[in-house]
Formats: sequence, structure tokens, C-alpha cells
Amino acid sequence: MSMAMQMATFAINYKGHPFMESLTENRPLLWSIALSGLAIVGLLSGSSPEFNEQFALVDIPTEFKMIIAQVLVVDFVAALLVDRVLQFLLGKGALRLPS
Repeated sequence: MSMAMQMATFAINYKGHPFMESLTENRPLLWSIALSGLAIVGLLSGSSPEFNEQFALVDIPTEFKMIIAQVLVVDFVAALLVDRVLQFLLGKGALRLPS
């Protein structure tokens, strides 16, 4: 869950232009977010028993896996919604150049 929350934080809080390059231009960050998402899905689905065994991860019931997946999706959507509402209410950051 911690990994998913960190991934959501990076994906949602990354603003791009005018302060940084956009997420699509920042390929390393985009790939790390995508691979983290795939790793989360892989760990949650239990698709690699050898990996789970190597890290001593306990197999959890399917119902609980679904609850965890739902919580992670709701967390991501809620954080994105709060970010966009605040961005709408407070406005986007603008780069001010000294005159």
C-alpha cells in the first residue's frame, strides 16, 4: 500500500510545464511510475509465487485482495480529485520572471 501511495503522490503532484518538463517528456519518471504500477498489480494478484516466497509475502484471500485493490483505486481517484479541485479553485502556478 505504501508503494501505491508513493506512486500516486508522484503521478498526481508532478505538474510539468512551466517549472519542469511534462510527464510524457520525462521518460525515466514515466517508466518508473508505470513499472511501479505493474509491480503493485503483480504483487496483489500473486502472479509470481516464487517472488512472493523469496520476500516472505503471505498469500492473502481473494476477497481481501479485492478490498485492497479497491482502496488503492479510491485513494488514487480521491487524491486526483482533491488536486484538480484545489487547482481549479486556487489557479495554476505561473512562472514569474523578474523584470
